[in-house]
Amino acid sequence: MLEMIRKRLTLLFSGTFLLLLILILVGVYFTTARLLDQTELTQLKNISNRDVFERIEHGEDGLTPNPIYFQVLDETGAEQYSSLPDDLTEGTVQRFVSSAQETEKVTVEDHHFLLYQRNTNEGSIVLLKETSATRDTLQRLIAVLSGIAVLSTLILMGISYVLAGRAVQPVQQAFDRQRRFTSDASHELRTPLTILYSGIELLEAEPLSREGQTILDDLKAETTSMQLLVADLLLLARGGQAVTLQSVDFSTLVSKTAERFAHTLPGRTLRIEIEPNLSIKGDANQLTRLLMVFLENASVYSDGAIEVRLFKAPGEVQLTIADEGIGIPKSDQAKIFERFYRGDHARHGTGTGLGLAIASSIADAHNASIEVDSSPNEGTRFTIHFPH
Repeated sequence: MLEMIRKRLTLLFSGTFLLLLILILVGVYFTTARLLDQTELTQLKNISNRDVFERIEHGEDGLTPNPIYFQVLDETGAEQYSSLPDDLTEGTVQRFVSSAQETEKVTVEDHHFLLYQRNTNEGSIVLLKETSATRDTLQRLIAVLSGIAVLSTLILMGISYVLAGRAVQPVQQAFDRQRRFTSDASHELRTPLTILYSGIELLEAEPLSREGQTILDDLKAETTSMQLLVADLLLLARGGQAVTLQSVDFSTLVSKTAERFAHTLPGRTLRIEIEPNLSIKGDANQLTRLLMVFLENASVYSDGAIEVRLFKAPGEVQLTIADEGIGIPKSDQAKIFERFYRGDHARHGTGTGLGLAIASSIADAHNASIEVDSSPNEGTRFTIHFPH
């Protein structure tokens, strides 16, 4: 579980950094593009303010690295002079002039141009600058920024994974200490409880008064409850340990477990619907225990029918256990997998309060997730999603 937390922290840090980096790089790109556009437009405006014939005289019609072309029109719109390139159709310029726009970007045969027009008392001047080199520069800038983003994210993911590991290490150590204590305490309690239970069984063979027999029955019931609690605590203590996942015929396992459980419920309906030949990676004993937890829960909190379904869904195998019982309030559903938690809906005093915590631990060990769908007095449906 802590390894999953570590990975989630790594993804959170890396994702946040990548998002911020993308926003910054996008801002840099658009700011650069805007500055380049403004620079080119300013250049065209400055040139248009000089005498046209001076430009013609000095040959400013295509000798620069990014050629600047122009067209001079009189008051009637007739062309007086033009240095427009041959691949730029006359209709493109005419549409631009008639649109009365100050600037426009056009693309002709993979060549990109910026058009600018300025009206004068004698007519108008249309300036055109090829911006293909600028666009190529922006494309290279995108490639460089993308490379920076990918490389920075990969480096940060490595750093985040190491830092997240250090962050969860104290938590892991605390869990390990708690697990060892639970395991040691449970082992120490098993022997005296076994001795106590054996003594009670011996006393049952002796003649006792009615009051003495009542006390003995109470002692036996409490001792049995304590033995169950110790067994559950041991199972929880082992639950944090890695399990060996092997291929399990899940269809057969669920079918046999449900059928055995049905024999303990005389007069009750247990509906079983299992898709055959479904296998998953897991530990057969733990998977059996997980199913028993939900079946026992359903039998305790419901007097009606119980339904067990196993089927394949896209990318997973789903196991559902549903009952027609008292249901679980929404406020309790987030807490029912906590150790010893017993909600107000628990009308029965049986059980240790560890069953669902054990089920959650087993599900985590199998990379599975548990979904709860329940409403008061409308029954409960648990769905376990196993990767497949």
